[in-house]
Amino acid sequence: MKAARLYAPGDLRIEDVPKPEPGPGDVLVQVEVALTDGTDLKTFRRGHPLLLREAPASFGHEFCGIVDGRRVVAANSAPCGACDGCRRGEQCRDLELLTGAYADWIVVPERIAAVNLHDVPSGVPPHVAAMLEPLACCLRGVQRADVAAGDAVAILGAGPIGLMLSACVADAGGSPVIVGGRAERRELASAFGAQTGDGRGADVAIEAAGTEDAWRNAVELVRPGGTVVLFGGLPREAHPPVDAFRLHYEELTIRGSFHHTPRTVRAALAFLASGAYPWELLVTHRVPLDDLPALFEDPPRDLLKAAVTP
Repeated sequence: MKAARLYAPGDLRIEDVPKPEPGPGDVLVQVEVALTDGTDLKTFRRGHPLLLREAPASFGHEFCGIVDGRRVVAANSAPCGACDGCRRGEQCRDLELLTGAYADWIVVPERIAAVNLHDVPSGVPPHVAAMLEPLACCLRGVQRADVAAGDAVAILGAGPIGLMLSACVADAGGSPVIVGGRAERRELASAFGAQTGDGRGADVAIEAAGTEDAWRNAVELVRPGGTVVLFGGLPREAHPPVDAFRLHYEELTIRGSFHHTPRTVRAALAFLASGAYPWELLVTHRVPLDDLPALFEDPPRDLLKAAVTP
């Protein structure tokens, strides 16, 4: 079968590899479509502390596929249920991660299949169902922000994650305002329940751009006593400065948000199936697997997410 393998930042190859063999409890899925996302693009450009631990690495983690004639979708991890984080109701400290969606076939390990592999509801297209993982992360980010009805929420970033966060905030009763981003992306704000603006004085600011500037700006925008959620990951060596006066004297709350949980995965699938928002607008390009390296090397300016077909 064909599969994308990442040898080093900038070195992505489509190769012939053996078809994977599932072990006991594992589930072999024929990939119908995989989606590109910002994490994959960052990993392609600069590596990743979790997704590129060894080379060559399997690549891709948002997908929808077929098992025994059924359309299924899986999140890309599962908690262990036994670590300190799990016992405290926090993020698992020993997540089992799944990559390799840019391929003809993928094996979903037993731990993930047990809690985060789901049948796709009738009527949900595969490229929409494949958004399960990022939407589940966004739902958890809004939970971490503790958004309440009527809260003004500034979202820094107008990419797919920023737009998904907007829908999640609106669904929680908040008023999302998208800050920054390209003009063509900002035009989609209203379709996902948001307005555009400068976001100053927001009750909550959610950083969704994954840059040091966005981290700093999120702290600057929120009102005294407000909450900042740092959603976009930075390289391990990044050490963005913070406004110590604001944090201390204005009593800001700063929270990180990483990944999803089985609960938000289930909620995301229901959210996608609801048709409450035009999720399909987030898929702007379609490419065959063979063309994936070229897409990452020179992504089109209007790219939000690409549907990659084996």
